[in-house]
Amino acid sequence: MGVSVLALLAAGAGTAVAGSDRSADGSAAEAQLVADRTTSKVDKAPNSPRPGRKPPPSPSPTSSPTASPTPTPTTTPSPPSTDVNVQIPIPGYVTGFRFGDILADEARGRVYITGGKGTDGLIVTDLDGNVLRTLQGIAPGAAGMTLSPDGSKLYIAAGDQDWLRIVDLDTWELDGQFTGKTDGTMTCPKDMAFAAGQLWVSWGCENEPTAGIGRVDLATGKFYVNAVDAIDERISSAMLLATSPAQPDMLIAGATGTSPALLVRFEATATGLVQRAISRTDGGSVAQLEVTPDGTEVIVPSGAPYYHPVLRTSDLVEVHRYPTVPYPNAVAIRPDGLVVAGTDSSYDKDVWVFEPGGTTPIATYEFGHLPNQETWAHNLVNGGLAVSGNKIYAVTDQLAEPEMVTLRIRTLP
Repeated sequence: MGVSVLALLAAGAGTAVAGSDRSADGSAAEAQLVADRTTSKVDKAPNSPRPGRKPPPSPSPTSSPTASPTPTPTTTPSPPSTDVNVQIPIPGYVTGFRFGDILADEARGRVYITGGKGTDGLIVTDLDGNVLRTLQGIAPGAAGMTLSPDGSKLYIAAGDQDWLRIVDLDTWELDGQFTGKTDGTMTCPKDMAFAAGQLWVSWGCENEPTAGIGRVDLATGKFYVNAVDAIDERISSAMLLATSPAQPDMLIAGATGTSPALLVRFEATATGLVQRAISRTDGGSVAQLEVTPDGTEVIVPSGAPYYHPVLRTSDLVEVHRYPTVPYPNAVAIRPDGLVVAGTDSSYDKDVWVFEPGGTTPIATYEFGHLPNQETWAHNLVNGGLAVSGNKIYAVTDQLAEPEMVTLRIRTLP
């Protein structure tokens, strides 16, 4: 079965265009890899920008410099930037609408990307951004992803249907898990997580008044659509789910379609979920959830307020704030606790990196137009952050580039 490999940019070149190869299902896995040779983003242009988006860069001068008789001093050239930008076509993807998910699999050296509502594929890259394969048509509405506890399988929520797609990461064989109702009405699965030895699936279709969290019996394959045994408030929109190996019976859930959004800490049992704490965000709906490695805190970016709040998982009370800017929409935490916070910021930084419990970022990143383009700058998508080792993986999009996302890889200090 073929593997798609990108042609990387040779040192000193200005742009690189990736080659395309055939994926496992015979479709072409195409992407464009552009190595940015500067660590700074193009300055904001003074002219009036399009509302709600980042302004275009000012064009570089094209005239040749005047020759000077003064000898040019010998200097040591700066090392090339390690920034990598990979343009990835996703058929059906709607810019600025509903991104699916990004997951870094450090054990296998891969990154997995789904496009969300209207898409149906899985994109697999290595940790350097080379597209390894594209699996099209496997999961309509490809949304949230999670790895099996042993890391051998990837579960994908098919949000436009009532199924989970299960990918064997050794053989790339596909399997499915039904997550529908017995009356035939749609569930539109959103996200998944393993806790207490069970697979929990959040579900809820857009513009529908009912939603919930179900349980898959891994031994029998039976899906129990309502697995919440006790809760003080009704779940009315699909939820994002987060867990921590440090607290294997804990499940944190945050609503994606209400504002302020419902937040719940559940205790997971062999048969159901019991509420142990309940709260709401101070502003918008939940864009991403991330639990700290020790399981004691959860970071909840929700568009507003304009910082990344940290809540105790025991009672969902705020205990810290990572200061960022409008509009917080993503977060990732490294196993050592390093926090990578993302914002959908039209005129400011896009990614902020903090030491655990810090208040001053140790690094920031801003995503402009690509080095070979003169377009409007890109925006970080909701939930579009992952971290692995010393690298950040961020997904951006741009209104002028339909059915396309860009994977930004940046090296941490």
